[in-house]
Amino acid sequence: MNIDRLMNSGKSIRPEQGNKKSSGQKDPKKPATKTNVMSTSVFIVCIFLMFWEGLKACQLPQDNCPPGATLTLTSPGGGAVYSKCGDTINKSAAKEAPQVKFQNVQPDSLYTLVMADPDAPFKDNPTQKYWLHWMVTNIKGSNLMDGNALGGDVVMAYIPPTPPKPEPGTTNPHRYMFYLLEQTDEPDTSLVNPEWRGKFRLDDFVINNGCQIVASFQYTTSF
Repeated sequence: MNIDRLMNSGKSIRPEQGNKKSSGQKDPKKPATKTNVMSTSVFIVCIFLMFWEGLKACQLPQDNCPPGATLTLTSPGGGAVYSKCGDTINKSAAKEAPQVKFQNVQPDSLYTLVMADPDAPFKDNPTQKYWLHWMVTNIKGSNLMDGNALGGDVVMAYIPPTPPKPEPGTTNPHRYMFYLLEQTDEPDTSLVNPEWRGKFRLDDFVINNGCQIVASFQYTTSF
């Protein structure tokens, strides 16, 4: 190295600092500032509040008779009429899909009907909750006013109640829930497994489809 040339150039000789970072480079070990921590905390709180408000607004299904509008069910062929939520019916009366009627609808709107059993296989141990018995989408409101739920698209064909035989000395009544959802978009049926009706994620289905349960019904029956 030519020392004289460096000295004559007017530049001072400084010892090299091998690990010194440029002024614009942040030290990865430097702790986050209070401003960054507060901003992140505020963001998380806002997201939680948005989720909580949305969850409160969402009408999730209930396994018992919820308050609000009630569907009217009629046995095929104009037989028995069931309009009181919680009615007990004979299993033989539900061998075929009922006529489902509801007047408080918009004639041109579309609706989804779901029938599910929350007590499968046993009410005290419902390992297959929810058992999906029936699902019809794209039902016109005008058809519901006439009691024709089959006027829509059948996603899961109807099967009648099948509560198992109870243990000796016990009873095993099952609840069968009907939910009517007003469609806000094309129905999302991705959670429906055509090969297996058990463990249907009803809450997630309702959330995925707009959370608009407008009416419901329940009856119970036994083996």
